[in-house]
Amino acid sequence: MEHMGSAFIALAVLLVVALAAFSYKPKNPLEPWLRLAKSYVSNRQPSQVLFPGEDVQFGAGRGGLRNLAIAAKFDATIDDFGFWLTYKGPLPDDCPDTLKIPGTHIRHVTRVGQQQVFELFASPPVTIGLRGELANELMRRCRSAAS
Repeated sequence: MEHMGSAFIALAVLLVVALAAFSYKPKNPLEPWLRLAKSYVSNRQPSQVLFPGEDVQFGAGRGGLRNLAIAAKFDATIDDFGFWLTYKGPLPDDCPDTLKIPGTHIRHVTRVGQQQVFELFASPPVTIGLRGELANELMRRCRSAAS
């Protein structure tokens, strides 16, 4: 009879683990891009690409910043209308590759090492990390818009 109690406990633990395994859905790595696309999809392309082949890291909440894919690259442009991002790489057929984010929907948050962190207004907000000239130019535009 003693062993029956242990067997029931082991069975209960296995049942909980099995339910957790079957109900687990891995997070879609394109989820931040898809959230931005709901508001900022553009069928047009920018007139010129000022920052080709940029590394852009995405994040939301406490997850930190990560690349959308292993070799994800972006063409970026900052113009009078806002910030253009074009994903250069494979995307699902129903996923847009170009976003046009108004300058008023971008906020500089902080600097982390060599990376500038910006918050893009979405529901919930999406955080991006940029480096180099692109980061400096976007930060300058954010500051001038706030003035």
